[in-house]
Amino acid sequence: MSTANLVPVVYNSLVNLRTSTNFNGVHTQFNSVLNFKNGAPNTQGGSEAWCAAILDTNQYIMAGSENPKTYVSLAIQGRGDLDQWVTSFKVRYTLDGVNWKEYRNGSSIAANSDRNTVTTHFFDTPIRARSIAICPLTWNTHISLRFELYAEIEQHSFTQVGRNISPGADTVLNSTTNTGAREILVDVLFPVEFKSIPLIAITLGHIDTTSADATGTNVYQQTRVDVQAINVTTKGFKARFYVWRNARAYNLRADYVATSLE
Repeated sequence: MSTANLVPVVYNSLVNLRTSTNFNGVHTQFNSVLNFKNGAPNTQGGSEAWCAAILDTNQYIMAGSENPKTYVSLAIQGRGDLDQWVTSFKVRYTLDGVNWKEYRNGSSIAANSDRNTVTTHFFDTPIRARSIAICPLTWNTHISLRFELYAEIEQHSFTQVGRNISPGADTVLNSTTNTGAREILVDVLFPVEFKSIPLIAITLGHIDTTSADATGTNVYQQTRVDVQAINVTTKGFKARFYVWRNARAYNLRADYVATSLE
C-alpha cells in the first residue's frame, strides 16, 4: 500500500493541531510534523517532536478540521534530537465532535523502535472524521513523536449559472419557407474555467412561438422547440436551439446551471 495519491494534511496545514499537554513552549505540536528538523538549540528552536509534559496514557495529539476528511493512514516517528519515541498507541476519532469512537476498539498499534524510522499504519477501512487523535500507550524514555495523517483527496462541487442565452429574434427558427428541422448554435463561455468538464442543465426560460395551421383548415400544428448543451468543454459549450416542422420561434431565451467536482 502507498500514500502516493493521498494528501498529507499536517504538512499541508489542512488541520488544526492541539495536544493534551506540552513539555514547555518550545516542545509543542508546532514541532510535530513528520521529519521535522529545527536546526537550532532546543532552548531556541525547541525539540524535534511534540513532547508531552505528563507521562501517562491520557496524553494525545489531535488533528481537527471544520469539514470531515476521509483518513486512510497515519505515519509516526520518534524525536529527532533525543532517544525518545512512542512504541505503541491507539486512535480515537469523531465525526460530529460529540460522539467519539476508538479504532479497533482501542487496540494497541505498534509504533517506533528508534528516533527516525517512519512507521506507517493503514486503517482497516478509511476513517471519516472531523477530529482524530493519536493516544500514546507505551514509550521509550518520554512521550515524544512526529507524525502525519494521510487523507483522500477532497472534491467539492463548483457551480456556475448563466441566464438569457438567446439565438436572437426573428432568425431562421422563425422561417415560413422551411418546415423541416432548423437549428442555431450559440457559443457560451463560462465566467470561470472549470478544472473538469461539468454537467449542464439547460432550460428554456422564455418561449415566443407560433405554429402554422394545417393547409386549408383552422387546425394548428403542434409546436416543438427545444434547447440542448452540446460540445461541452471546461471553458464553455454550444447551446443548440432548434424547432421541428411547422413550429416557428420568433424569440427563445435559455438559462443554464453547470456543476463539476473539483
